[in-house]
Amino acid sequence: MRLNDDGKTVAAMDVLVPKVGELIGGSQREERYENIRDRITAMGLPLEPYEWYLDLRRFGTVKHSGFGLGFERMILFATGIDNIRDVIPFPRYPGRADL
Repeated sequence: MRLNDDGKTVAAMDVLVPKVGELIGGSQREERYENIRDRITAMGLPLEPYEWYLDLRRFGTVKHSGFGLGFERMILFATGIDNIRDVIPFPRYPGRADL
């Protein structure tokens, strides 16, 4: 996430709905080359595996954002069903994730 100029907040949002909780989460992504490079270095990671990504930012980029929507949570909210396990088409829980 992109840290705002105040150094304390980020441009992010959550859509919360009754009886479900977070339905959508989104944020503005970091686009500033120096900040991304510095963060990779601060995490003690090598820069080489990330050069392709850094090149995307080094040669110009735009501010961009994204979001994620919990599909099962949306179905839960739309139908009013009480348990999310009842709306998951392919359940994923320990012992039931056959790959």
